[in-house]
Amino acid sequence: MKSPMSKTINKKVSKLLKGLNSKTRVLVLEILESPIKWDLICFYQANPFSIHTAKGLANIIGRRSEQVLREAEELVAAGVLKVISENSGISSIYAYEPSTENTCILNDLIALSLEKRDLMDELRRMLKESS
Repeated sequence: MKSPMSKTINKKVSKLLKGLNSKTRVLVLEILESPIKWDLICFYQANPFSIHTAKGLANIIGRRSEQVLREAEELVAAGVLKVISENSGISSIYAYEPSTENTCILNDLIALSLEKRDLMDELRRMLKESS
């Protein structure tokens, strides 16, 4: 038998899941599975007008530059970040410019994470089950 908290979690997570299409579903799962992507999203949500190189972002979130570069490029491809100045590798400059569709989903993810960690775990589990 599920606890009352589980029912609350499932309702909130189910609501978020209903708003996902196949493309945003993949993006959310990638973000939830990647601590670096999650750190980048959280940083840019808190600092939406910041622009940084991969090296600068790595220093901010405490990760290796090469890892941040790879994850930042994936977020560019997913329509979350934008390359402002394409220099060589870790010197490229990134800004937070999610598509309208991604903005809503990312805001919902941040809201869930601030409310209760169990919500994020439940969302990850449900996304994996439905894939």
